[in-house]
Amino acid sequence: RPDRQETHGPRLTPTPAPVPNLVRPRTPVMAGSAKAAPSTAMVLFYFGVWYVINVAYNYTNKKALQVLPLPCLMAAAQIGAGILYITPVWLLGIRAPPKLETKELLALVPVGMIHGVGQLVTVLSLQAGSISFVNVVKSLEPFFNVIFAMIFMHDYVPLPVLLTLVPVVVGVGIASSADMEFTWLCFACAMGSNVFFSLRGVLSKVTMKAIRPESNLGPANLFGVLTIIGFLTSLPLALWMEGGTAQAQWDRTVAAGQTPTALAKTIAISGLSFYMYNEVSMLALDAVDPVTHAVGNTIKVLWSFLFFCYYHYCYSFATWATRSRYCGYSCFMPLVTL
Repeated sequence: RPDRQETHGPRLTPTPAPVPNLVRPRTPVMAGSAKAAPSTAMVLFYFGVWYVINVAYNYTNKKALQVLPLPCLMAAAQIGAGILYITPVWLLGIRAPPKLETKELLALVPVGMIHGVGQLVTVLSLQAGSISFVNVVKSLEPFFNVIFAMIFMHDYVPLPVLLTLVPVVVGVGIASSADMEFTWLCFACAMGSNVFFSLRGVLSKVTMKAIRPESNLGPANLFGVLTIIGFLTSLPLALWMEGGTAQAQWDRTVAAGQTPTALAKTIAISGLSFYMYNEVSMLALDAVDPVTHAVGNTIKVLWSFLFFCYYHYCYSFATWATRSRYCGYSCFMPLVTL
């Protein structure tokens, strides 16, 4: 056709536009963390170890409180046991110690104080009530994580996710009203534990954004620093609350047949297990966001709850009413986890 121009040379094919990468690799928030995000298998490993050591801590902690009812001093001793672990690790070069400037250390002081007070109210709740009831109340922790993440991190959770927390609130209300071992002191301290430890997790994320990468403050070293600050916070409070009766209570415990060596061993094991499960918890927190970490904590609560239900069912169940109460818990706890 005359109106058609003939083209010469090779035919050019248009190059397709590159497809944008919609998946952003996660960058660890904590200074000194691994350069690459941990694999899913490693995250699951963190959570699994966290759950197992937490059961050991709950068992040894309750065992010590049953013979030595000094919860505040017990909490301070457990935090102090972590210092006996982390100090040789740093001094012997097993792990490089953190190199913090004064302003960075001051930024971590409020988080460490929250950690110390949180442990005090947690052990107080375990002294005032059963492990199973404390675990039920502590399943509310994701609720507080969502609130604090919105306030301090501006991390707004979609409405459908918020609605999934409704069964948690309802489930805790049912358990609290039906539990025969309910006390307001136990409930209030367990709720305080939710508040303080949720706040600790969120503020750790926020504070670490301002820490220099060369400070060598990864999640494990972070918990070491928080442990030292928490001990300096909790010990004066514990001495103020229980220092006047500590020696007399210790003498009564020894007179009842407990040897000082066995008692000190139980306290040391509970303290070391407390430190180790929290250190692994910090590694898990560095790998996920605070709300996901809180959901994992709820699953940890369920795991611990079922373990102690099984333990009491096999060895300590005496009445049908007690069995019925634990069966009732088991019915709604999966709903709480969802």
